[in-house]
Amino acid sequence: MKPKLFLTIAGAFFLLDGLAGFFMVSGFDFIAWSYGIFCMSLGALFLMTRNEAASTARNAVFMTGFLASFFVSLAAYYAQWSGLFLDSPAGYIPPTLWLIVAIGFFLVGRANMSGSAGN
Repeated sequence: MKPKLFLTIAGAFFLLDGLAGFFMVSGFDFIAWSYGIFCMSLGALFLMTRNEAASTARNAVFMTGFLASFFVSLAAYYAQWSGLFLDSPAGYIPPTLWLIVAIGFFLVGRANMSGSAGN
């Protein structure tokens, strides 16, 4: 997959998930709103860097996307396994989506990494 297409998809995914964070709770909840802001910030970063040429900075964007997606996935799996999320197997869908996004960041970023630190 081309980096531009993947960053566009990931940016939209992060923006939509961040927007959903504001509607998960009624009123102000610091954790939910912080998660929403986190996701929307990364979504904007991915959308703004999608047209950049291969460089060390773009490598860092892909690494950031991988780490953020991977650790959100692990936290979501833990929440489901510990009974803090949903009482049905459908609770495994969000962490699996996050894991797929993390794998995508890893594979697309690795395939298109800049080999020179001077770029």
